[in-house]
Amino acid sequence: MIRKALLTATALAIATAAPPALAGQVTVSLTDVQADAGDLYISLQSEAQFMQADAVASEIVDNPQDATVTVTFDDVPDGRYALMVWHDIDGDGTFSMGRMGPTDGWSMIGAAALRGMPSWEAQSFTLDGSATITEPMLYARDGQ
Repeated sequence: MIRKALLTATALAIATAAPPALAGQVTVSLTDVQADAGDLYISLQSEAQFMQADAVASEIVDNPQDATVTVTFDDVPDGRYALMVWHDIDGDGTFSMGRMGPTDGWSMIGAAALRGMPSWEAQSFTLDGSATITEPMLYARDGQ
């Protein structure tokens, strides 16, 4: 009787446990990349990491030579993420800002349409299995 109750309790615990988070693949293609202009930093961030240095997944592309750069992140758990990209064109190892905005190249979801400060709600996406994201790189105009 005790053994049967123990087996029943164990089976019930297994059946009601949260399923494991699924992991998928995120493929990011960046267009309009300035060739031979420095290292390109690409990352996926959680809401707590948004616009910070930490990331769920990241990749550095050493001084890309092509106008389109594609990277794939494997084993990314389903969830909500922001794409953050910066091109360190001045080679100082930090995302540089001027009086009119970024002086390094940059991108994120919806970057081309952005007309103010980025927000988590507008610049994030929901991963459910796999995702393919294509965004243009943006660079400062002369005089910024």
